[in-house]
Amino acid sequence: MIERLVNSLQALAAPAEIQLARFPDFAARADELALDFADALLLVSDCPQVRLTADERHALELLDEHLDAMSGPARAGLWSEASVRAAPEWATTRLLARRALAALHASDELPPPGTSTYVRGDAT
Repeated sequence: MIERLVNSLQALAAPAEIQLARFPDFAARADELALDFADALLLVSDCPQVRLTADERHALELLDEHLDAMSGPARAGLWSEASVRAAPEWATTRLLARRALAALHASDELPPPGTSTYVRGDAT
């Protein structure tokens, strides 16, 4: 579980082109980055065997709150590929992800390739 969280943080900390390359062209790439983190954070938070320190929890909460603040209809433009590349909010996301990795004493190296399978939906 921690490995999945670390991998999601590494993806959020990576340069924009690496972030976007993790997902197929037809996927909502920015959304998938955030969803991978949210899913991993939920798993870790719900697991009684994982005990995060106060510093680790705080770093993860800051990133989670930042991503939440980027959400909603009024902020939908932040979830485009162009925004991942250029928006200051995404630069802050990368910084907060690196800080969370540091709090977890984890490497900020590039994440391994994702293991999810994406299937193009029928557009009819």
